[in-house]
Amino acid sequence: MAEKLLKWLLVGPGDIARRRVAPALVEANRSKLVGICGSKRRTSAEELADKYKISSIYDDLDEALGKSDADAVYIATPHHLHVDMLKRSLAAGKHVFCEKPLGINAEECREALRAVRSAPHLKAACSNYRLFTNQFRTLEKLLQSGEAGTLLGAWLQDEEGYFNPGNHPLLKEYGANPDHSFGFYLINISQHLFGTPNEVFCAASSFNCENKAEYDIDDLQNIILRFPGGRQVSILLNFTAQNIPLNHAYSFACSKGRIVFPACPPHFDAPIQLITQNSKRSLEGSITGEDGKLPNWHLPMVQDFVDSVLDGGTIRCTVESAAMTSVITDAIERSAITGRWEPVPALL
Repeated sequence: MAEKLLKWLLVGPGDIARRRVAPALVEANRSKLVGICGSKRRTSAEELADKYKISSIYDDLDEALGKSDADAVYIATPHHLHVDMLKRSLAAGKHVFCEKPLGINAEECREALRAVRSAPHLKAACSNYRLFTNQFRTLEKLLQSGEAGTLLGAWLQDEEGYFNPGNHPLLKEYGANPDHSFGFYLINISQHLFGTPNEVFCAASSFNCENKAEYDIDDLQNIILRFPGGRQVSILLNFTAQNIPLNHAYSFACSKGRIVFPACPPHFDAPIQLITQNSKRSLEGSITGEDGKLPNWHLPMVQDFVDSVLDGGTIRCTVESAAMTSVITDAIERSAITGRWEPVPALL
């Protein structure tokens, strides 16, 4: 008997699709890329299709959904297109995996969640590949063992030039604000570890150091999430200049010490450290290959989804979690305007 495969339609053949998504869809076990849907210009779609020997190329999503024999759709388009494409894909009877963020505001993310819940026979997910890194899995094991004690708080830092290979307008209305894009990972990680915050605070500024047109994003954001029991997470997002040195680092405060990620994916892959009053030790070795190349962080995430569809089971990157991340993000952006702590409302 032939092994069952999950057949994919990739929508949006841009930078993330070329570097991580398409290779993951091709390399994952029991996974097959069978179609690519791009814009009417077709250049990117044709280049990607040629690389992976894919014969089915489309420039219209509805045509692709109707003609492709794909079982699942991977949405890797600009942020403001995600929710509409997710709903259309579900309506066509396809499983759906969406790149982050799920949508550009909480209202449309709630619409997406309702669509997912109305199709319980289909699987749906939203990307956070950082939950699959060795660093994060080691953190989870350490917290479960109790060696570091109780998790009390964290600070999470992401500083770099704003990565915008498609040269899209850096406007809030398109979901380009850092808390919706890069910050999604950190807010979502906080939610996975601490639950839903009671309230949030944000101080934000827009400097536009490169004097770009079509630019209104808050390129420097200091965010505090306050959780039940007094636990707190501080997040710094700094995208003020293109030539700013990369700095991805996390630190988790625990009752017996702290757990430090000195350098985090996607650009780094360093061992994490457990630091107590009397010791400092690395908990794992780097998994970077001997050739110096970083792993494809999307591969284990795609594999998790494929296995869930074909074998049953729970998806790690749920649409519900991504929608809640958007609800939290909306409260963060309200705080940046009001200058006050803002409560986080219910998901639905």
